[in-house]
Amino acid sequence: MKDLDIRINLDPVNDKIVNFPVRNNPADGKNVKNQKGIVIGTDGKYRTVDEDEAERIMTALEYTGFAKSLSEDYVMVFSSESIINAEFSRYLVGSVLVMKIGRDAKLKDITDFDVDMMRTFFATDLVTLTYGKEKFDAYPLEYEDAA
Repeated sequence: MKDLDIRINLDPVNDKIVNFPVRNNPADGKNVKNQKGIVIGTDGKYRTVDEDEAERIMTALEYTGFAKSLSEDYVMVFSSESIINAEFSRYLVGSVLVMKIGRDAKLKDITDFDVDMMRTFFATDLVTLTYGKEKFDAYPLEYEDAA
C-alpha cells in the first residue's frame, strides 16, 4: 500500500493530498505592506499575502476555485483539487486564501486582529482524520446526516 502524501506549501492553487491511496477508487506569518489576506494551511501554518499575491491566487483558481464564508466578515477561497470525499462528508486538505469582505462587498486591508480572527475561525473547525496509522487535519466542507 502506498503512503499518504500531503503537500502544503501555503499555495491554495497547488496544496492538496498528492497521493491518497483509496481502496476501490477508479511559514509562518510575515509582515507585508498592503495585507489583503492570509493563506492558512490545514497543518496550522500561515502567511500573509499582499494584493498582487491574492490576485495571482484568485486568477489561478479561476476554473477550479471554490469560495466559502468563514464568518460574516471573512471569505475563504480554495482549489477543488484540495477536496477529498469521505464516507459522509467532503473535506479540504491543503490551504485556503482568506480575505476580509466589507459591507460594500469590496476586499478590505486586514489588521493583526483580523489575522488572529481568521486563524481562530479556521482552526476551530478543523477535524482530525485518520488513514491507516496516519493522522492529519482537514477542514469539513459539509455535514450530512448518516442514513
